[in-house]
Amino acid sequence: MIKKKSNINGILLLDKPKGISSNKALQKVKKLFNAKKAGHCGTLDPMATGLLPICFGNATKTAQYLINSSKTYNVIAKFGVKTTTGDSEGEIIERDSYLETYEIKKIRNILDNFIGEISQIPPMYSALKVNGTPLYRLARKGKSIKRRSRIINIHSILINSYDNKQIILDISCSKGTYIRTLIEDIALKLGTVAYVKELRRISIDAFKDKGMISYRRLLKYKSNELEGLLKPIDYGLMHLPFITIDNEDSRRFINGQSIKHKNNIKRTNLAIRIYNNKRILIGLANQKVKGQIQPVNVFVNS
Repeated sequence: MIKKKSNINGILLLDKPKGISSNKALQKVKKLFNAKKAGHCGTLDPMATGLLPICFGNATKTAQYLINSSKTYNVIAKFGVKTTTGDSEGEIIERDSYLETYEIKKIRNILDNFIGEISQIPPMYSALKVNGTPLYRLARKGKSIKRRSRIINIHSILINSYDNKQIILDISCSKGTYIRTLIEDIALKLGTVAYVKELRRISIDAFKDKGMISYRRLLKYKSNELEGLLKPIDYGLMHLPFITIDNEDSRRFINGQSIKHKNNIKRTNLAIRIYNNKRILIGLANQKVKGQIQPVNVFVNS
């Protein structure tokens, strides 16, 4: 007998293991929870580890607000070697046998050039699609096409350790940043080449802590205990303003109708969390005109 899928709502802060894609990790977790609906926020390369939020049920409707959050990574970069992919999974295509050792001050000065808004060209080995085809599929066929540069924001780069063979950094950056490309560009400024040896996402700004849980640890829980590990739907939305509405307005909101509500929210381009009088999140809304609340996402079974 096939077990009926569960309507689970919430967010799991998965510590993605090395060696599998984000989608593969999602499918494994979805099967373990026997969830009807699930999705992940912010793709990690197969060789990368760390925070991969898995959204279940209504939480999938909040993914767009989580994906746009800034992220922090711990990266180990190896100097003197360039690979096809920019990481340890690629084939070596260039070596630099002479590696100069710089003073930390010089390294910091070079890293400072990358702080703030910078232009970055996405790598060929990426999931970015051109005319519906992921770039990595073209790259595997030996093809290279022109990619448009785009503006990203590097908030901070901290040095954990450095020698002429490798550097360990903590990098805080905006959505859309390719750490592999950033490392190659930093190496270029140092007059050499480099690739990402190890990459771990240690935090996402929308979340309040780093309480990740590994898939191996998930396997130790009983099926009826798993749902208790989930964060509430609004866990990653605390940066958004909120209002609480009464029963009548809640009914109208859930039915997709706009409502009038006096509030102190000045910005009209922000999503607003909507709670009923029992402090249950029932949806997200826009306020294009002051006091006019228009439903965007409705959570009917939160």
